[in-house]
Amino acid sequence: MSSFCSSLLVNPIANEPIVTAEKYMAYKKRNGHLIEFIPPAAILVCYQQSSLKYLLDCIPEMEECETFSNLYLIDEGRVGILGGWGIGAPALSVKLEQLIALGAKTFIAVGTAGTLMNHPIGDFIIAPKALAEDGVAHLYLKDSSFAQADDALFSIWNSFIQSRSLPHFHSVPAWSFSALFRETPADICRVTKLGCGVVEMEAATLYAIGQEKGVQTLSLFVVSDTLTQENWIPHIKEPAVKHNLHRLAKWALEFCQETILDKYI
Repeated sequence: MSSFCSSLLVNPIANEPIVTAEKYMAYKKRNGHLIEFIPPAAILVCYQQSSLKYLLDCIPEMEECETFSNLYLIDEGRVGILGGWGIGAPALSVKLEQLIALGAKTFIAVGTAGTLMNHPIGDFIIAPKALAEDGVAHLYLKDSSFAQADDALFSIWNSFIQSRSLPHFHSVPAWSFSALFRETPADICRVTKLGCGVVEMEAATLYAIGQEKGVQTLSLFVVSDTLTQENWIPHIKEPAVKHNLHRLAKWALEFCQETILDKYI
């Protein structure tokens, strides 16, 4: 056994995943699933169930995909909305890897985040990068503790909001951290020194997988609470947060429909 393990250490293939999304989706197809699935050109990822419900109520023609769970389709299947699939980076990574294996190439994510820098409640955030401390993203990164958004998609979004005269988006790195009840004052001090302005759970994994797989990813947030070294001040249920999260979801969907489909896909 020891000689076998020693041989693995010098074999590059020994560090490659045994089970991949490509293998898993090929297995499903061999068993009669996803045979006719055509990946949407752009997928809006909704972290909050309320965002998904709002879009479903606004767009009655939206149809649930029959072959891929938690995916809803509009524009003849060219745009997808992924929602209701769970919470956190592990759940996201499974859905994301599967959709990429099926051919999806562009993902825009919307959700809420806690501010570490006293941004006003209800304000909008765009994260150019995210600190990978969510338990998943580091498995996809090689030489960095930060995962990066897609530069082109970041620029295209900024052009989109300017053309629409939409509200200002604060551009700050996110701290992706999955242990909601284990954020300490020492953590806050450490990550703010690294430049992180908001905390959330999934952006680093979205970006890290996007980097490895060569697909476009971008994360957008509404500030829902304040986290300092002394206290947590929640505002998650305030009308301004809910209202702006719905606005953000609508803008991001329009961005997928108009800007990405018409000009960049």
